[in-house]
This record gives sequence, structure tokens and C-alpha cells, in this order.
Amino acid sequence: MSYKEYSIKEIVEKIGKNEVYLPAIQRKFVWDHERIENLFDSIMRGYPIGTFLFWYVIGENKNNYTFYKFIQEYHERDKCINEIAPKPELKEEIIGILDGQQRLSSMYIALQGSYAYKKPYARWESDSAFLGRRLYVNLLKEDTEKDEENFVYEFKFLTDTEAPTIDKTHLWFLVREVWLWGRDPKIDEYYDKLSDRNDLSSDTKSIIKEKRDLIKRTLRILHQRLVIEKLISYYEVEEQDLDKILDIFVRVNSGGTVLSKSDLLFSTIVANWEVARGEVETLLQTINKKGDGFNFDNDFIMRTCLVLTDSPVLFKVKSFKKENIDRIRNDWENIKKSIKGTVDILVSFGFNGENLTSLNVVIPIAYYLMKGEKIDNGQKNEMRKYIIHALLKQTYGGQGDKVLSNIREALRKLDKSSYALKREDFSFRELMDTVKLPGNKTLKIVNDDIEEILGYKKGPYTFMVLSLLYPNLRFGQVKFHQDHIHPASSFTDAKLKGYSISEDKWRKWQQMKDELPNLQLMEGLENESKNKIPFKDWLHGKDSNGNPNVPDINKFLPDNYVPKDVSLEFKDFETFFDERKKILRENIEKVLS
Repeated sequence: MSYKEYSIKEIVEKIGKNEVYLPAIQRKFVWDHERIENLFDSIMRGYPIGTFLFWYVIGENKNNYTFYKFIQEYHERDKCINEIAPKPELKEEIIGILDGQQRLSSMYIALQGSYAYKKPYARWESDSAFLGRRLYVNLLKEDTEKDEENFVYEFKFLTDTEAPTIDKTHLWFLVREVWLWGRDPKIDEYYDKLSDRNDLSSDTKSIIKEKRDLIKRTLRILHQRLVIEKLISYYEVEEQDLDKILDIFVRVNSGGTVLSKSDLLFSTIVANWEVARGEVETLLQTINKKGDGFNFDNDFIMRTCLVLTDSPVLFKVKSFKKENIDRIRNDWENIKKSIKGTVDILVSFGFNGENLTSLNVVIPIAYYLMKGEKIDNGQKNEMRKYIIHALLKQTYGGQGDKVLSNIREALRKLDKSSYALKREDFSFRELMDTVKLPGNKTLKIVNDDIEEILGYKKGPYTFMVLSLLYPNLRFGQVKFHQDHIHPASSFTDAKLKGYSISEDKWRKWQQMKDELPNLQLMEGLENESKNKIPFKDWLHGKDSNGNPNVPDINKFLPDNYVPKDVSLEFKDFETFFDERKKILRENIEKVLS
């Protein structure tokens, strides 16, 4: 479909007649007064001002979504948020602006309203700091490009007391007055009316007479650009499916600050629950500061709300219809409590933003906390098994919504009146045996998985496995590091050469050093003290206070799955690696299979 056109006057009048609105997916108006003034300079100079995307919403479809009004009298402090358009006010057909809202909002404010911004150095809380200003053009501005800011025309928002000021270089004309001229104005008559004003001094009249051609040319171009020319070039979208509209919006707004689909969907919640943004931001700040820090976001909160309120989990507009949002609002305190409790459990397992590779994986835990009974250490252990299995198997990759829905269904024994969980215990084995996952996925760890796990390099996944192999560590109280048993510093080319290791083994050993059989968990301070010391030397050595690094070697070795009767000398690293790999395989099978 080709582009269509409106004049600026036509589209601004449509806004004033309540025929054009802003969908809730749009962000608030953010242009400052200088940017609006610059826009009108571009308009006057005939520069392109970009294309627009208009969404034609027809019939009852307008009631399925929230729209905002344009701001007319903008106030930087008191009126900078758009009002929600009442449903009864909406006409049979309306236009929603998908692309161009900042430009159209600027035109509407400039041509039909006012802009109140804070005076420099004034106090924010002072009402007198904000004065309503309307847009004027300087009719005496010379048509040159010599000024340092490269503006040909001078537009400025002025107060009613500032506008009458006239001097040799300034004669201000209220831009909106061209609205009254019709399509074929007699510019000479308007000039004469301007020059014959009784309040002008003889000197001022002389200046106006001297600049007659400049003034008339500026007025003529102003009228031509705002009233006659079709400068609003727009593409018309008639699609009525809201999710497709969101996809279009994401694509056309891919420049600048990109909004995700979750950001857009979140705006539909805010439109129906005004305090939602503050509530969610506060919750995110709280949970992201727990432990060593997390990276939870709006997407996580929104999906969790859908799961916990037994709403459809599909990430679509229809999942956030008004009745579902009302359910979220009514259950919000319980939702918050469950999310906070879930993050506390994650901290106790040693998780943080770096090693929690999927946020969706923890949502079923929040669901259980909200729907089930209080949990004990046994259930926590079951939860840890579930989380680590799901992360290792990358259960939530690809079809996260479907996986969440299926796991929720497996978790609950439906009480049709309340969706309450009848089960008293969180049982990972029962969950693993009953949940049906898309794509023939499973939570079960099989032999092939274990072989793959043993080849993992130091990172989030090796931490998960080690945390299961070290179940008695106090993750929530002490920071634990993944430590290279044989220190990484020993595997440089120079060190390997010094140990008389053959060059054909160098690259192989350098790969092996980061794999699971050479990793253990240690307290952070202990790991720092061990650092670059060869393992055997550290094992039998002492700290700076003369105390043994390892008080009980016979206990340390089996606790850390270190093979007995195997040389711990670095030159025998490969034998150590292979023997420890056998021990780890056996123990991983016990805890994961």
C-alpha cells in the first residue's frame, strides 16, 4: 500500500476532534521546548520530518485496548502524563499513532495549546517557576544560515508578557493565527493590519516597513507549510489483531531506545492499574539486591503474575485483559511475598545473576510458595534438584510459555473452585515423572547428559553441578568460588615447558584445566589464599599464621572427590583428571539420575 497524506492543519484538527489517540504502548511525551522549536524551523525550510504510521481502529476493537489523549496544555511538572481516553468518548473509527507520537504531540501543543517549562535556577516546587508559553515566530529573522546554530527561522515559546516585545531584530507573531486565514489568505492585508497597530512606535513602524518583504515572505511560507502542503505522509495500518499491532510497533520503533514486547505489554497493565509501574520497579529493586545480585526484569514479573494468578501464560495482549489485570492487582501482595521468598531460596542455593541462566525456571517455585504450604529443608532440596535439572537440560529454551503452563498443570491437583495445590510436599521425582514438555523434552538426566556435563567448562553450569555435589555448604551465608584444583596459572606454555610436559599435550591440558574434573567449591577467602600455589604444596602447606591449610587431609580428599592413591604432582595432572572424572561421574549419577 502506498503512503497517504494530510496537511499539518488537517491532522491537528483531527486530534482536537477526538479522532486521533495514542495507544497505551506509547511512552510519555518527552520532547523539550527547544526540540519543538527546531521541528518548526525544519518544517519552514521544507526539510523532511519523517513518515508516520497510523492504525485505523474500527468498531468494538477500540474497546479491547486502552488509548490516551494528546496533551494540549503541557506542564513540565503538573501535566506531563497523558490522560486515558474514556471508552464512551471513542468514535466508531479512530486513529492510533504507532509511529510519530512525539512529532504530532509537539505540533498539537505548539498549534493548539501551550508549553510550561521551569525557568532557569527557579525552584521546582514553586508554582511561579512554570509559566505557560505559546509558540511564536520571529518575523524579522533574516533568511540566512549565518547564525551559529544554523537556524533559518526563529521559533520560540513565549509568555504573554514576553511576546509583545519588539526591537530591530524581533517581531513575534503567534503561529496559531494562520489557522484563521483559510486556504487563500490576503497576505498584504495581514501585513497592513500588523504595521498599523496603534501600540507601535514610529521607529518600530519604520522597521516593519523596511522589512516588509521579509515579513510577508515568512507569513506566506508559514501558512503554506502548516495549512496547504501535505507534509504528514503516513502509512495506514488496518490490522485489528493487537498482538500483530505490537509486532509492527516493535519493528517501526527499532531505532533509538528499543522497546521489547514485554515493555509494550506492561504498558497495558499500567493503563488499567496506574500504580503498577511503581510497584513493579520497587519489587525489582528489592529482589535484584538480594544475595550477590540478580537481573530480574519486567518480563519475569509479568510472566510470574500470569502463572501465579492461573491466567493464560501466553505472552499476548489477550492474556492481559482487564479481568486478568484485576486478578493480579488483587493478589499483588501475595505475589510479591512469593517472589521474594523464591529469591531468598535462590540465594540459599548460591545462585545470583551470573549463574542463573534462565529466569523462567524459578517461576514454578513462586507458584508453589503462593499455592502450597510452608516448606522445610527437605522440600528445598527437591526444589534445588528441579532448578538444576531444568537449567542443565535447558528446559525453558524455545517454548518457555508452554513449558511454564505444563509444569504449572503438573504441580497442581486442581480444586476447580480455588486452583489450590492439594499436595503438601514439593516432589521433584513426581514432577519429573508427570510433567509433559513440548518437543519431547524431559527433566530426566541420562548417561549422555552426564558425559556432556563432565566436559562443561568453568561457568554457570559447572557451578550448578558442584552445588549439588557439595550439599552441606552454607551458600546463603558464605560466598563460594569455583576453584581450579590444579591452579590455572600452572597451564601457561612457559610453565608446561618448565614441567617438561611434551608440547603435544599443552593444548589438551589447557582445555582440561577449566573442565569439571579440575574444579571444586571453596570459600572465597580460602580460594584467594590458595591462588597460584601448586595443589600438592597447598594441601600440605600452612597459612601466614602457621596453621595448616587443610587441618584434616583424610577428610578433605573424599569431601572434594579427590582420588586416593593418585599422584597430586602437576606432572601427573592427566591421570588425576581421569581418576577424578570417574569419581564425579559416579556421584553425579547419584544426585542427578
